Amino acid sequence: MMRPARGFTLLEAIVALVIFAMGAFALYGWLSTNLITLERARAGSEALVMQQSALEMLRDVNPMLTPSGEREAGTLRVQWTAEPLQPARRGSVQVGGPSFYEVGLYKTAVSVRVGEREVGQFSIRQLGYRLAGNSGR
Repeated sequence: MMRPARGFTLLEAIVALVIFAMGAFALYGWLSTNLITLERARAGSEALVMQQSALEMLRDVNPMLTPSGEREAGTLRVQWTAEPLQPARRGSVQVGGPSFYEVGLYKTAVSVRVGEREVGQFSIRQLGYRLAGNSGR
């Protein structure tokens, strides 16, 4: 009388390895997709921080007096070009009388670079002003 064989046969071991390999390939694909998504999120977050820094750098720029220019802070370089959306006009004070300033609304196109790599572009609307009767130069 024959005793039943103990352990795995070669065929059972091969089938187990194939099933394991299929599962491992699926997990590696999922991991790769997650790493790509994580890198995109990190790059997007970095670009957002740089654009917020650029916006802070432009906060005190008067587009009527400086319609284009460039500023640098470390490796961050911000370039802008402003175009008037309407002609400049005389401002008014709270009680309705004329003020001493001419004001105008400008659309400012901004380019943000870190080193030689561009990390973003955006546009903002800014108020420009100067003393009335003064060219600002």
